[in-house]
Amino acid sequence: MTSIATADSLTRNDRVVREDDPLPYLVDRVEDQTDTVVVTYSSGDKVTYPKRQPVIVVGRD
Repeated sequence: MTSIATADSLTRNDRVVREDDPLPYLVDRVEDQTDTVVVTYSSGDKVTYPKRQPVIVVGRD
């Protein structure tokens, strides 16, 4: 099951389907900035999202 959330609502252990890869990435850390959030995935990748950007989350009700 997938759902749409905003980037600023992500939390550790959420699984996000990124635009560049159809497989879900596990969120390790979310850093709140002024107008953005920096999400660090368990792979070590860091992605900066606008706070209200829609993201696809797997397994969240």
